[in-house]
Amino acid sequence: MRKPWQCPTCYAELGDKRFAKMLTCPYCGSLLIVDQARKKFLRVNAEKGWVWFKKMDYYGIIVTDDGEERYFYSHNNWYLVFQGDTYSLSSCEKFQEIPLDEKNVSESRVLYIWGEFPFIAPPNSKIKTIKLGDTLIKKFTDETLCFFKVSEK
Repeated sequence: MRKPWQCPTCYAELGDKRFAKMLTCPYCGSLLIVDQARKKFLRVNAEKGWVWFKKMDYYGIIVTDDGEERYFYSHNNWYLVFQGDTYSLSSCEKFQEIPLDEKNVSESRVLYIWGEFPFIAPPNSKIKTIKLGDTLIKKFTDETLCFFKVSEK
């Protein structure tokens, strides 16, 4: 009988990953989607591909055709390290009515992914990034996340 929070490929016990939506098994490299309700993982088909990265200090790294993004989870919040700056995940409510200028929007394709993430973006999926001052809006296939720049102390 399978246990909760067990990798469907190598059966490693990965622990409670409710805070993530997608992750890579650190033991076998399988790309997994988190099924929070059933406390299990769903494997992304191999033809979508994944890559083995050396262990890093970040929870997740995405390499796109525009560069790389790093994500980590700390103190019950997600953070994004993007072009040398750190951003904190927050609500997107105040951005619902803002008209977007095309020069502020860039679109990239996910090439490689490794780690844990607050969204689902397998290889070959597209990510739109909108930069508005100290705010980054990331649009994935099924959701939009807003990250606000963390002020330096």
